[in-house]
Amino acid sequence: MTIGIGSDIVEHALTEILKWTSDPKLLKRIFSTEEIELYNNHKKITFIAGRFAVKEAVLKCLGTGMYDGIALTDIQVLQSNNGKPILKLDGEVKVISDKLGITMWHITITHSVNYSLAFVIAEGNNS
Repeated sequence: MTIGIGSDIVEHALTEILKWTSDPKLLKRIFSTEEIELYNNHKKITFIAGRFAVKEAVLKCLGTGMYDGIALTDIQVLQSNNGKPILKLDGEVKVISDKLGITMWHITITHSVNYSLAFVIAEGNNS
């Protein structure tokens, strides 16, 4: 059963203006150590922008936004051995996901020259 659907789009120019890729303190407020390591292997603005879009799309699936207790680092966008994006949740985000009965996440990320787009579907048993 589909519990939530979320999407988000990130403009690459905005990402560069915020200097996510060059400010370690800002990166650590948004991305986990594992995500930063993955980014360092790719060093592409699309990589980091796409992962930020996933985090925003996950919050939309959960029906919440950013509020006290929710940290973007609690939403980790990692990858399988073949490069497929996978989600790892911690903290308050995991608590909300579990309460909603979410057991599976589907994630897709796509890029154009100027934008990265993420689409996320949350499935589970909402009983």
